[in-house]
Amino acid sequence: MPLFFNALEAGAHRLSIVPPMFDYFGALGLHALVAAARMGVFDALGERPSTGGELAATLNLDPHASGVLLRSLAGLGYLRVRGGRYRLTRTARLWFTTDSPTSLVAGLEFWERTACVIWPRMEKAVRDGSPVTPFYALLESDPELSRSFQAWTGALARRQAPAAARVVPVPRGAGRVLDVGGGHGLVSVELLRLHPGLRATVIDLPGALEAAAEHPRLTLRAGSFLDDDLGDGYDAVLLFNVLHGLDDQEAATLLRRLAAALNPGGAIVVGDQFADSLMPGRASRTLLRLLDLNYLVAAGGRVRGFREVAHMLRAAGFRRPRHRRPLRSVATELAVARTPSRPVLRRG
Repeated sequence: MPLFFNALEAGAHRLSIVPPMFDYFGALGLHALVAAARMGVFDALGERPSTGGELAATLNLDPHASGVLLRSLAGLGYLRVRGGRYRLTRTARLWFTTDSPTSLVAGLEFWERTACVIWPRMEKAVRDGSPVTPFYALLESDPELSRSFQAWTGALARRQAPAAARVVPVPRGAGRVLDVGGGHGLVSVELLRLHPGLRATVIDLPGALEAAAEHPRLTLRAGSFLDDDLGDGYDAVLLFNVLHGLDDQEAATLLRRLAAALNPGGAIVVGDQFADSLMPGRASRTLLRLLDLNYLVAAGGRVRGFREVAHMLRAAGFRRPRHRRPLRSVATELAVARTPSRPVLRRG
C-alpha cells in the first residue's frame, strides 16, 4: 500500500511507544482494496470524481459504510479528496481500474487466496520445509485461482516485457525461441515484434495457456516443462519467473535439459528476483525476504542470488553468465548466458 510514516510516526514505532500493529492493519488494507475493486469503486471514480453519497447511490452501497471505506482508501493512498469529492491517485488508476492495460483487478483473487488460504499454512511449511499443496498442482486443480494468477502475472509482464525483450541476446539469423513456463506469452510476443524472422513456442500447463496472447508466429504447447520432451534446435530460451518455484534438483535438471535443447551459441535468459541484488533500502530488502518466504510457503521454492544462478548455469553447460537489470523491469532481473559456440569435446 502506498502508505508512508512521517518522521514522528516512524520515531514512535522505532521506540515502541505504540504497539507494532501495522502488519495487522496491512492485512485489513488488503481486504479494503479487494472489496473496493470488486464493487467497482475504482472504475466509478475513474469515470467521475464523486462524493461519498454520490458513489453510494451509483453503486447501490450503504452510504455510511461506503464513506468509511472511502476514507480508509484515501488514508492508504489510493484516493484523494478535493472539495468533498473522491478521485483516484495514479496508483489506483494504473493498477486497479479494469480498463488499464496493467490492471491487477482480475488478479486480486490470487492475492486474497494467498494471504487467507495459503499463508495460514506457513507453520507447517516452516516445520517440514515443503508446501502443504504444491502450488502449480493447486492452480491446475482450481481454474478460478489459475485465471486470477495468470491475470496477475500478465499485468506485471505487460509493464515489464518490452524492456526485458530488448536485452534478450537473439543470435544473428535465429529462427526459434522456446518460452519455458511463459503462460501469457507476452515476453515472446515482444521478442517477435522486435525480430520479424523469429518464431516462438510457449510450453506451460494447460490452465496457464488459457489467457495466452495471440500472434501468428507464436505456438502454444500444453505440457510440463519438467517432464515432457522440450525438443531441440532452439536459438534462445526464455525462463521467466520459473526458477524460484523449483527446488535445487528440479532447477539443475531443467537447466541441463535446456542447454541440450539449444543450438551451439544459443542464449538462455533467466528472469527472476535475485537475493544478492543491491536494494535501495530496508523496505525493498524486506519485501524481497517476504517474497522468498512466500515462495517457500506456496511452492517450496526460494529466491536465489545471481551468483548462485550463475553457478547453476555454468554447471549445466552454459558460458559467461551476465547480470542485466532492464529499466522499467524493476521486479524482474535477468541472468543471460550462452551455450558453447562449438560442441564441447569430452575426454575418455
